[in-house]
Amino acid sequence: MSKYKQKIIKYLYKQDAYLSGQHIAETLNCSRVTVKKVIDQLRSDGFKIDSQSNKGYKIVQIPPEWQEDIVNIELNDCKILNRAIVQTQVDSTQLLAKSQITHDDGSFIVLSDEQTKGRGRFNREWSSLKSKGLWMSVVLRPNIPIHRMSTFNLFISLAIQQVIEDNYAIKSQIKWPNDIYIGNKKVCGFLTEMIADTDGVNAIICGIGINLNQTQDEFNQVNQDRATSINIAHGSTINPYTFLKHLIHAIEERYNQFLNMPFSEIKALYKEKSMIWDKTLTYTEGQKQIKGKAIDIQDNGFLTVISEDGELHQFMSADIEI
Repeated sequence: MSKYKQKIIKYLYKQDAYLSGQHIAETLNCSRVTVKKVIDQLRSDGFKIDSQSNKGYKIVQIPPEWQEDIVNIELNDCKILNRAIVQTQVDSTQLLAKSQITHDDGSFIVLSDEQTKGRGRFNREWSSLKSKGLWMSVVLRPNIPIHRMSTFNLFISLAIQQVIEDNYAIKSQIKWPNDIYIGNKKVCGFLTEMIADTDGVNAIICGIGINLNQTQDEFNQVNQDRATSINIAHGSTINPYTFLKHLIHAIEERYNQFLNMPFSEIKALYKEKSMIWDKTLTYTEGQKQIKGKAIDIQDNGFLTVISEDGELHQFMSADIEI
């Protein structure tokens, strides 16, 4: 029976209308009894499936937990990602993705409903409430020299920012190099790690955390005044599969640009979508900390900041206090 599960999910998931059990059975060359058993199993798994005589079946609600079969359906049109690994709970999608790299030489994503030890940049804790956000790591195989990686985060942050703005009509901005804000509150952050040797980059592991459906009171006390979700800004529940589909397509587009064009060609757009200009902010990179104003981004992705004493500083990946 299990071998028919993914195909039946695919048929029903892609249909707005009812689909008859007889049609499904004939298409899959199986019995209607088998179809009924799969439908019953899906219902026990949390799918709400309506059935009507002489009309058939229709999915009316998907369980809140990520469904690997459906995620892989959304990846069907993607040219850069081969498959999805979906878990109910992990310590970190980033750690799981790194553990899978030696077993899979392709490009893939790891998704989880919940992370118990999610981390952001500078090893900061990232709250990953169950079924409330997109907790994902993307593994890519670029085959590029290491120095090319300095602009990768800029392309990906632009992809995420534009998904939020273009598809949900929410004004969002980038805090260089890779945080996304709505107003003065953070909605997304990501970190990028790579596996490389002297020949170049063998793999990129990009861990992305996006707050989708939290309400304001679901953020802990520390994050009440500095975090938000797309749900809060949009005023309605966000369909995670729709958001994921938009995001995968946007990442694919920007990743292809990253591989095939210099950052200088999208630099003006990136600067337009950035939120750090004309502000005196604190910049910390390693042991270095200054207060100053960002004045430009270089073609290699480095940020140029003028400190309060008039000195120019270059940052590769600073922590910025807004």
